This record gives sequence, C-alpha cells and structure tokens, in this order.
Amino acid sequence: MQKKRNIKLIILLVLVVLSAISAYFFTEPGDKLKVSRDIFSYNDPANVDKVVFDGHDGQHILSYVNGQWRIDSDHMADPQRVSVLFAILKQMRVRRKVSRQQSDMVTEKFKGEGTHVKFYEGDNLVHDFHAWGDEQSSLTYLTDSPEDQAYIIEIPGYKSFLAGIFQLDKNGWRNPIVFDMNWANLSQVKVAYPKDSLKGFTVTYQDQYYNIKELTTTDSVKLTDFLDDISLLYANDFLSKKELEEYKALYSGMPQAIYSVSDVGSTRHTLEIYEELPKGKEIIGRIDSLDYAVFDIDKVRKITKPRSYYIKKDSDDIK
Repeated sequence: MQKKRNIKLIILLVLVVLSAISAYFFTEPGDKLKVSRDIFSYNDPANVDKVVFDGHDGQHILSYVNGQWRIDSDHMADPQRVSVLFAILKQMRVRRKVSRQQSDMVTEKFKGEGTHVKFYEGDNLVHDFHAWGDEQSSLTYLTDSPEDQAYIIEIPGYKSFLAGIFQLDKNGWRNPIVFDMNWANLSQVKVAYPKDSLKGFTVTYQDQYYNIKELTTTDSVKLTDFLDDISLLYANDFLSKKELEEYKALYSGMPQAIYSVSDVGSTRHTLEIYEELPKGKEIIGRIDSLDYAVFDIDKVRKITKPRSYYIKKDSDDIK
C-alpha cells in the first residue's frame, strides 16, 4: 500500500519549499560536471495542463480540467501531491552522472521499471524525461532516454527520494479526502448503524444552526467537533485488486456504520465502515459504493458515536 510513501511525499513537500532558499549554497561548482545542473528541471510549469506517466504498470494521466487536477479523468487528484510534483520539477538538480560501471544496470532498470514522464501545454509536449529510483539507497536517476547517459538527481542540501513522486500509481495520485464538497453548502449528514438503528441520527441545518433531528436539544460543541472530523476525514490508502481479494472477508458482511452527506445542490457522498485490519490500526471503508479504502481507526472512532452522545445535558445550561 502507498501509506508510507504518502507520508514521505508530505515531508518531501516541506523540504522542497525550504530548498528554494538554500539550493544555491549547497551546489558545488567544482565537481567537473560538463552539463548544466538544471538540464532536467522546468522552471515555468505554470501553463502545464497535462502530465503523462508511462511505466511498467501502464499509463496514467494527470490533467487540469475546469480548475482542478484529475487523474485519468476518473477521480480528483491530490492537490498536495501535484504541488510536490511541480516543486520537484522546478528545483531538482543534477548531482553527478552515473558511472560506466553502473550504466548497464541503470539502463536495464529504466527499461524494466522506469517511468517516462511527459509534460504538455495543450497538445504541445514541452518537457520529458525517464525516471527510475532505488528506494533502498534513496537515489533518483533521470535520463533523456534509457540508452542515453543517466544522472543522479537531487534537491541540493536534502536527501529525499524524489523518484517516489514519478512512480506513484493511479491510487497514489487520488485525492484522499472522502467528502470532497463545499461544507458551507452542507444540507444534511445522516449516520446509520445497521445493527442498531436507535444509535443513528440526522444532522440538519435549521435557523442558522446545525441540530440533530432526532434530539430535542443538541450539544453544539460535540456536534461541531463531529462535523469538523467528518469533513477532514481522509483515506490512508485505496485498495488494489490484490488487496481487495486479501481483505474480502472483512468487508463482505453488513457495515458497522453508514454516512451520507448531502449539500444544497443535491450532491451526495456516502461512506460505509466495515471491519478493522489485523493490527487494529486501520479499518476498511467503501466510498460512494465504489472504492474500498483503509482509514485510521482512531479518526473513524471520532465520528462513530451514538445518538445519545450528542444530547445536551441540563448542567450545560447552568452558569
């Protein structure tokens, strides 16, 4: 799964931003490099609206449509990962060329495991390179084509596995936010517990306040925390076909909880929560009846409270 890689990418985003300040100070001019250090960077990607990744696992495409990045036109892309991609594109530099002793091995890696990354402005190909990375050594290799001279790439001053962003699969590019909507237009949140209907409740917006329909009085602080937690809920990982088969027994039964979120424009998203994974740190869920994913179990527990939890106590009114 991509969880560990995703965490590394988040850290990488911070490092990339910081490196803009220090890059010049860490670049060594005396290493006899006979090519420009920025031969693979692209300093003005503002007009890039499509990025194509051709790798050993197939092709996937990032495209900018109606003001948002999408992956393969099917799903919204994670804006944070897109930011990482373009920050690396601008700031990566050549450290050194690959030695003759390594060149044959690296060439074979490019052919078997590498990714051809292509950047487009409209229909025009404006920049491209082939990438491969050795995660164990954290080294990233780029070349114009697998048979050409390869180079080790870095962000000067930082040891980061830059190839991780080029080697993401489709699920790795997906936006992990579950309920991707404008919460200012929230109309209703319905929570159902199939095994105990009395625990369920419906949050509605009335008289400029959110309330729970089934309760006479609602604890506004607890309800606000619930809405915050559910609006920020994200998937740790989307499950691949292989993982789906492995965990089939954990999601084949009745869900523990079902969440349905709607806005005033009748946009509706759902989340079904099933069973926890063996180590008890993650739990399986299904988004919009289509995509299975795993979630941090502690974050799910925050939104899995019974109706009675939100009853406003009489003592709350005592000043």
